[in-house]
Amino acid sequence: MIMPRYRIRYSKKGPARFISHLDLLRTFERAIRRAGLPVAFSQGFNPHPKFSFGAPLPVGVPGENEYMDIELAEEMPPGDIVKSLGGALPGGLDLEAVFQVPDNSPAIMSLIDRAGYTVRLDFNEPIDAGLFERCMSDLLALPELQVTRTNKEGRKKTHDIRPGIFKLEGVVYGDVAVLEMEIKTGSAGNIRPEEVIRELTGIGNLPVAEYGIHITRNVLYAPGGRSLDE
Repeated sequence: MIMPRYRIRYSKKGPARFISHLDLLRTFERAIRRAGLPVAFSQGFNPHPKFSFGAPLPVGVPGENEYMDIELAEEMPPGDIVKSLGGALPGGLDLEAVFQVPDNSPAIMSLIDRAGYTVRLDFNEPIDAGLFERCMSDLLALPELQVTRTNKEGRKKTHDIRPGIFKLEGVVYGDVAVLEMEIKTGSAGNIRPEEVIRELTGIGNLPVAEYGIHITRNVLYAPGGRSLDE
């Protein structure tokens, strides 16, 4: 039997930004029970509610437009879902929109291709706007950009992240810069905004203040920059 599927767009801000992805799953599961939604369950000896999330957020990073899919045992008006589930969520988790998606629509995680971020950088001293522009231009002009990552087993591996940087723009206001970036995110590969920031500030040896990096994920996109609301 095919169950109706709904896509939920929500924000994760304030104290909720410190909720880990695993705890986020548990938080939504409790909220779904409190809201009395007729959620569908998987089959087998250990049935669980059928909902899934888009690309996880790092702990401490707020998200303006995050996504999850949920299957229900019966159809409900999207407005009723917003009202019942939205009222059951803790502070900092806010439902922005709910809409039904086709039964044959791919899983939300497989749809996500890139993410848009706003980054505020605090510096120890005023930064020349021309220097900052040159740092961005020099980074984007690179044919490749190798970064080294260490996995949980302590093994190091090098990745070329340049093909996954789709947009990098910014302005400087004295000792503060505001960046807008779009980078590869999703099941096919991830670029961390911190990696782009590290390489960018390293080009010009820019003096970023301690605790001076403030990252917000604004939006998630399907391939080609298409909206996940479609």
